[in-house]
Amino acid sequence: MRKKFILAFLISAFIPQIILGIILFLNLHSIALENAVSNTKRNVQDVKNKLLDVLQNAVDISNKLYLDKKLLGILSTEYNDISKLYEDYTSYTEFSNLISIYYKNIHAIRVFAFNPTLLETGEFVKIDDFVRRQKWFVHAVEKDGKILWELVFDNDPFRPQYYFSLVRLIKNSFGEKLGVMVIYIKKERIDEILSQNGNTIVVTDKGTIVAANDQKLVGKSIDITPFGGDDRLVESVKINQQDFMAFVGTIMPNVTSGNYLKIISFFSKKEIFKVPNRISFFAFGVITTDLLISLFLMLLFSKFITDRLTALNEKVNQISHGHLDTSIEILGKDEIGQLAENVREMAKNIKNLIEQVYLAEIQKQQILTKQREIQFEMLSSQINPHFLFNTLEAIRMKAVCNGQEEISHIVYLLSNLLRRSITVSSELISLKEEVEFVQQFLEIQKFRFGDRIDFDIQVDEELFDYKILPFLIQPLVENSIKHGIEPKIGKGYIKIRIFKRKEKIAIKVEDNGIGMKEDEYEKLISRLKSDQKDAHVGLKNVYTRLKLFYGNEFEFLVKSKFESGTVVEITVPRKGDE
Repeated sequence: MRKKFILAFLISAFIPQIILGIILFLNLHSIALENAVSNTKRNVQDVKNKLLDVLQNAVDISNKLYLDKKLLGILSTEYNDISKLYEDYTSYTEFSNLISIYYKNIHAIRVFAFNPTLLETGEFVKIDDFVRRQKWFVHAVEKDGKILWELVFDNDPFRPQYYFSLVRLIKNSFGEKLGVMVIYIKKERIDEILSQNGNTIVVTDKGTIVAANDQKLVGKSIDITPFGGDDRLVESVKINQQDFMAFVGTIMPNVTSGNYLKIISFFSKKEIFKVPNRISFFAFGVITTDLLISLFLMLLFSKFITDRLTALNEKVNQISHGHLDTSIEILGKDEIGQLAENVREMAKNIKNLIEQVYLAEIQKQQILTKQREIQFEMLSSQINPHFLFNTLEAIRMKAVCNGQEEISHIVYLLSNLLRRSITVSSELISLKEEVEFVQQFLEIQKFRFGDRIDFDIQVDEELFDYKILPFLIQPLVENSIKHGIEPKIGKGYIKIRIFKRKEKIAIKVEDNGIGMKEDEYEKLISRLKSDQKDAHVGLKNVYTRLKLFYGNEFEFLVKSKFESGTVVEITVPRKGDE
């Protein structure tokens, strides 16, 4: 009878109402998605229209300055007379005039000049090695006069920050490169446009985010390969490690532009479905109520069973609220009686388990307290590191006062190394930090040995932001110096190479030291994987730490030839910001 009641309930009430709830849920989601797509499309069009007006101001300024003969004359003239340069500077007011006209949209105008006879002002900047390495400068030179849209850092002492900027190479009539013009778009104006249009970002054709409501996104890169073509809806785009749906629009403010811009307005399905979910949950609540009524009618025909189930449910509810000593007295040897007995045993077991956990927690707290006491005693017996750093700084300043710049620099490097050694933890650090640490260590060794030692470090720069274990490379270098180069007669050389190998990072440390004889080499290899200690404690330490952290995901190779040098190569998985 119970099975028949349940079957009748499923056919007549449960299944139809569940199907109705699912249809309602899907329709609400569909409507919410359509509205979100429509809004993002409208946002993209609105940003495009407003942004085009702002960018057109920058284009107009660029075209005017590109053909300004007086500006070209200043950039072309080799000034031997400072008074003549001053006269030309003071008489040229085009920059300030343009800023006063377009002040609502333009922050600043600067020309980075190749002419070494010019003096730096707020408007004219001489090109140095730092500027030459900037991506926007390289792109401007490559595009040979085309308008580019780039993210440029303005090193203003009062407000240093990145600006969405127009960048363009300036040439004379003979095609000679005179400088690179940078027109900084006013950040407040861009923020005003984007603040009215939800989650919207502006991206260059190289995938660099140049403007966004969330300032943390500015400067980051995203994959724009799925965004080709005209305005379109993209089902999945990853922004800041999160997946979104987005509507993408393309703008090219000027026909002479060397690149284009993408306007991306994105939204999270999870967020837009919150309201439909609330409505759906309400509907399911109504459906549940209806089902309970139907269930109640069915239970009228099986009162004997439901009375006992209700009594058991009350007892279980009391137990769920912490009353584990609740007495359960439900007679019968059928399934309900057996269930009551199982619940009674479960409550008893839970009570015993809670008591055990409570005692274990007390013991844990006692152990932690003892550990803190031991740590405090250990710390109290250590030399105050601030005393050591302050002393080194005093030595460095004394060296500076006595004109001993080399000694001052070495003391500074030593202080950095000591501070790093004291403060470092077991957490991963970026590859860039590790390389900087190794370079400082090698500079100190260079100071010690003079011309007896030289080194070269080459790193694939796109690996700099990946994480590795701290103190992974320095022990290898120290081992090369101690066992390879110090005993060597003649000049020693250490070469460090860090590069990609499939999906891993390969670190190669090579020296031209005395190397190892075959029996010494075999003994070292066997001891690396054992618990024995020997002179090569640095290699042993690195191998052990790699084994503990990476398990079997790393490679550790040592190659050595007597009187020819030693090569140590490590391969570890690439890890990002985890």
